[in-house]
Amino acid sequence: MDNYQTIRAALDGPIVNLWLSRPEVHNALNNKMIYEISSFFLKLEEMNEIRFVVIRGDGKSFCSGADLQWMKNAFSLDKEVNLKESEELSRMFNIIFHSSKIVIALVHGNVFGGGNGLVAVCDLAYGLSNSRFSLSETRIGMAAATITPYLLQKIRTADLKELIFSARSFNGDEAVKYGLMNHSFSSSETLDYYLSGLLIQMEANGREAIAASKRLINRLTMQSMIEEMKHIPGLLAQIRVSSEAQEGFSAFLEKRKTNWHISDEAGFGNEEHIL
Repeated sequence: MDNYQTIRAALDGPIVNLWLSRPEVHNALNNKMIYEISSFFLKLEEMNEIRFVVIRGDGKSFCSGADLQWMKNAFSLDKEVNLKESEELSRMFNIIFHSSKIVIALVHGNVFGGGNGLVAVCDLAYGLSNSRFSLSETRIGMAAATITPYLLQKIRTADLKELIFSARSFNGDEAVKYGLMNHSFSSSETLDYYLSGLLIQMEANGREAIAASKRLINRLTMQSMIEEMKHIPGLLAQIRVSSEAQEGFSAFLEKRKTNWHISDEAGFGNEEHIL
């Protein structure tokens, strides 16, 4: 578990703590991190002694979405290469969602774009009240494609539409109201205390009973989406090379209004990562 560059892990009995570890960019996702997270979870499937995975973020944020340099490179690639990258992103979310372990997100700081997908694919999610969330893809002419099936497992359809269409930010308390998180806490101390008690409770329960319950719930809630999910990487690759996405990302980098912008408000601010 030590041969990673973008993540780090520590074992604690049947629990493994996994830190996203690119704090200098608020743990933004890039190709390397996506590959390492996927590899890590596949390796865990061989470790029967592990029952629980707690995903955390090093530094100031849980995950601020896509890395700007990675996205900049992606916008210069053709649709076929973009398709491969989109498939790897979809694969990572799928691997975490179907993990035989119980996966828990511990959230703080910024959770933008694909960071919300990481929260949504976890079985349980807890975080700080002052965490800042945003489904910000539409701000730059992108669609929240890969993460949408998982968000629909947590967030009511009408609420999800509002959050995606507006790209507005919301805090940890609102994330609980929407169903993205289970509970929010005012401090890291109370959050850690709650998690410790929860893990003790879950450890006392039947391992196979919990695993079977997870598989059943996932299967029943996702079965209607399985066919459509096959097409999502292609959709994302197509959108990435669209003229609207190209203009949106350029405007974000240049901190100017897009050519479709009609309001004096809601322009790009000082966000370092919005996907």
